Amino acid sequence: MASTSDLKSENIQAVRKCFYTHGNLSVSEAESKTGLSHGSVVNVFRALEESGEIELQEKTGNRVGRKTHRYGLNEEFAHFLVIDIKREDQGFSSLFYRMNLSGKESDQGQRFFEEMDDEYLHEEIRTMMSKHPDTDMILISSPGICEDGIITNGETFRSDIGSWIEKEYAIPYVIENDVNVAAIGFASEHPECDNIAVIYQAHKGIFGCGILINGRLYNGFSHAAGEVRYLPHMEQKKKQDAPQMLLSEIIQSVAAILNPHLIGWFSDPIEEDLHFEAMMPERHMPKLIHIKDPDTYRKKGLYSIGMYNISEQNKG
Repeated sequence: MASTSDLKSENIQAVRKCFYTHGNLSVSEAESKTGLSHGSVVNVFRALEESGEIELQEKTGNRVGRKTHRYGLNEEFAHFLVIDIKREDQGFSSLFYRMNLSGKESDQGQRFFEEMDDEYLHEEIRTMMSKHPDTDMILISSPGICEDGIITNGETFRSDIGSWIEKEYAIPYVIENDVNVAAIGFASEHPECDNIAVIYQAHKGIFGCGILINGRLYNGFSHAAGEVRYLPHMEQKKKQDAPQMLLSEIIQSVAAILNPHLIGWFSDPIEEDLHFEAMMPERHMPKLIHIKDPDTYRKKGLYSIGMYNISEQNKG
């Protein structure tokens, strides 16, 4: 049998997740979404307000009648340090900034470097953490395979940045592949689709693919899902096929294997829309959307990841 404290914790988490998903709520709306009793929801609202996690936003209703109190997240209750690393024509860049619970960004900076290097990440994190020691979570989007806090980029770079964060700061972190992050951000604009893939074609024939199945990111057992660069004969195809042909083949391969509702794609060498004759019957082909601003989707994805993970913590 569950203890009273366990039930209280479960109630708090149920209501908390509603706030992180829907933004602002009244007591009656929270009752409807969670199935909890009126008294339980009132108690949770009181606890979250006392902790500073939520705050009263408005009172609605007739002047003489019963007013409805709407509460929302206190946007300054928690803060993220965000580092967004991406490929450039000549190396890499990292955009770093502080973000609150409303997604508002501050203290933004950018850095360019030729090769992936531990010290770049260490310096940026040290600088931001010294300025903002109240940071609650670190979010990193990076090219390469990201597994258990380790970033591996091909055969040339391996960084256990997660262990370093734990040792230096002892705060939660999430480190995720950049295309996976973009896929999460892209999916947030298409809630009608449960199965989505996002394909990225970089210069020099480097590919990545982010996959969401039933609304959840799919990483594979070693977080290498979507590393389409390892498909057979890719090195030969990169030398022989034009970028448009290679991209269309990758799109059709993903469509044939996953059969998603939607595929978003963005490409460094291809700026125009893509046209090709699909091998699959039209009724099986997913809708294709040309993503022209992947940076925005990575930001949205990082925000979604941060909000989900902070809502999982029992801070009430």
